Order: sequence, then C-alpha cells, then structure tokens
Amino acid sequence: MLIRNATVNDLEALLELNTFIQQQHADALPRLFKSPAKFKQTVETFRNFIVDSTSLVLLAEETEPAGYLWAQFQNRPENWALRELQLLYIHHMVVAPKFRRKNAGTLLMSAALDAAKSKGIERVELDVWSFNLEAKHFYAKHGFKLFNEKMAFSTNAT
Repeated sequence: MLIRNATVNDLEALLELNTFIQQQHADALPRLFKSPAKFKQTVETFRNFIVDSTSLVLLAEETEPAGYLWAQFQNRPENWALRELQLLYIHHMVVAPKFRRKNAGTLLMSAALDAAKSKGIERVELDVWSFNLEAKHFYAKHGFKLFNEKMAFSTNAT
C-alpha cells in the first residue's frame, strides 16, 4: 500500500472515495447531510483542499485508490480563556470498504501523525459522529481519546 500526497490529478479518486462516506452520513443523519452529488462546487471544494498550503491531503493506493485523509495545520491564537494551540486537525478520513482491515487507515493515520511531528506539532484533533462506531473504534485503537462532547436538541418533535 502506497501513501502519498494527493494532487489535483487525484480529484476524481478523492470524489469517488468521498461518495461512500457522504452517503453513510446522509443515511444516518438525513436532516443534516445531503446525498453525494458531483456538483461543480464539490469539485472546487476538493481542489481547494489540495492546493491550500495549510492542508495535508494524503491518498492511499494499492491496485486502485483505497482511501484518503484531509487535515489542516492550524494555529489557534491565545485569547482571554484559551492558550495558543498549534495542531493538526483531521477533517476527513475515508477508507473504501474493500480496503478496510488491510492497513490503509493505519498507514494514512501514521503518515498524518508523522507530518505533524515533523512540524513540531504535538496535538492532533478530529471529530467523529456518534453513529460511526467503526470509526470511533479505529481512532481509539490509534490512541485518540475523547476530550469534548457536542450535544444537540431538536425543537421539531418528528
């Protein structure tokens, strides 16, 4: 399995990989997530991920694209309540179903953690939706720990 930085030539592969995870989210939370569609806006959004100098976009490949990880290097300035924080924030991590449990996710995560370490960044954060038990298990297995919880209330009784 090869892990490499994605380029704009990989847009189709990234969009295809994203389709699965976008549909999983739309199925679980249809009031929040749209079903995947290849809109011009989607293509441009992914293109911007790749060309953004603060982004890290990694692609896992074997015989075909197996997964991707998109993260951003962030510097949160100090304010009245919080200390300055430099971190790598993982926005997306997707492994195609047929490549799960074949080390693609571990290799993507290891490459992201190595990139953070190489920049002297000691903290990596991400969020995971509560319905995504497989992802929660994966992240916990790789040393991620719960540090914040988000709650919601719906005023719509349906």
